[in-house]
Amino acid sequence: MKKPALQDVVVAKRDQIEGLIKGVDVIRAFDHESVRLTPTELGERVNLSRTAARRYLLTLVHIGLAATDGRTFWLRPSVLSLGHAYVDSARLPRAVVPYLQRLTNQLQESTNYSVLDGDDVVYVSRVNAPRILLAGFDPGMRLPAYTSTAGRVLLSSLTDDALHAYLARITPIAYTHLTVTDKEQLFREIVAIREDGFGSTENQYEMGLRGISVPVKSRGGTVVGALSTSMATTSGTRKEAIARCVPAMQATANTLMLWV
Repeated sequence: MKKPALQDVVVAKRDQIEGLIKGVDVIRAFDHESVRLTPTELGERVNLSRTAARRYLLTLVHIGLAATDGRTFWLRPSVLSLGHAYVDSARLPRAVVPYLQRLTNQLQESTNYSVLDGDDVVYVSRVNAPRILLAGFDPGMRLPAYTSTAGRVLLSSLTDDALHAYLARITPIAYTHLTVTDKEQLFREIVAIREDGFGSTENQYEMGLRGISVPVKSRGGTVVGALSTSMATTSGTRKEAIARCVPAMQATANTLMLWV
C-alpha cells in the first residue's frame, strides 16, 4: 500500500499539542518589520493574552532562543538551530550540495536548491559563485512562490485546479514595478513553465535580478524541489542565459533523481 503524502496526513485534535503549535506561531511572529516585540504586541499577533504571551517569551528566553531588555523581546541567533535541524536530518538538501558546487563551477553563477512549503518557496541549500554581484537567497529564506523562478517551477507541478486554488487564496504584492500581480497572467506564465520544463523570470523580486530554474523530480516523476541560479540581467540576454544554463541544470536535476 502506498504511504500517504505528508500533506495528506490528518492528525486528530486529541493527538495535537496546542502549546507547541502556539510556540511555533510565537517564533514566526518575529520578522524584518517586527524584530522586537512586547508581550502585548505579540499577543495581538498570535491571539494570546498579554500574560500568556509573556510566559511564552520568557520560556524562549529560558531555553536560549530569545533575549529581553525587560520590556521588549527578540530572537537570538540560536533559533537558527531549528532550521539547521531540517538540513541536517533531510537527505536531499545535504546530498545536493556537491552537485550545486559542480554546477556553480560550471556556470560561474550561484546556485540554489529549494522546496515548496505551503504558499512559499524555501531555499534550503546554496553555493555561491566566486563573484557575487547580487544579493542571494540564503538557506532558510522564504519568498512568496509567485515572486521567484524556483517558486513558479514548483507551482507548475500543481494541477490546474490546485494552481487556481493557490492563486485564489493569495494576494500578490508588487516587489518591483515589473512584478506580475495579475492572477490570470500568473496562471498562464506558470502553465508555460510546465510545458517548457524550465522557468525564467526577470525583475520580479528585485530589479536587475534574473532567475532560471528547473524542477527536480523523483524517479516516480513527482516534483520534489527546484534547482535555480540567479544573475544580473546585464550579464547577457535572457535567451543567451537560458541556452547556457538550462542544459547543465537539467543534467544535474536528472542526476539528483537517483537520490530521491
